[in-house]
Amino acid sequence: MRIFHKLAFDAYVNGTANVYSDPALVSVFGSADQLVIGGYTTQVSGAGPTLTVQVEHSIDNIRWQNRNAAAEVSALALSGATETPFSGQDGDPTTRPTLAFARLRITLGGASPAGQVRIWITGRDQAEG
Repeated sequence: MRIFHKLAFDAYVNGTANVYSDPALVSVFGSADQLVIGGYTTQVSGAGPTLTVQVEHSIDNIRWQNRNAAAEVSALALSGATETPFSGQDGDPTTRPTLAFARLRITLGGASPAGQVRIWITGRDQAEG
């Protein structure tokens, strides 16, 4: 069983544009059958800020699609006064394909959202070695 635990994203996000996990880790994340996501936000501002984290995967590292129908962290309401911890997982690997490359799409919602986002990923699969 292959297991890793990596810091996938650590940045201050400003606005509602999609941002992505570290591109250097797409092969590592793609090597796992299942990903578990954990992290927190802090220093959040804006009106009604939310966080969505979706695992995307790709066969060629060019064309990306959602790995699951639902986001692993979906429109989580964020607090500006305290840290907001969150977690999620990308579902049962026996019910969907697992392609060679994977990344996280991270999106803040609300009016003028901004905040520090830190995310770790733990990956596992059934491969020997």
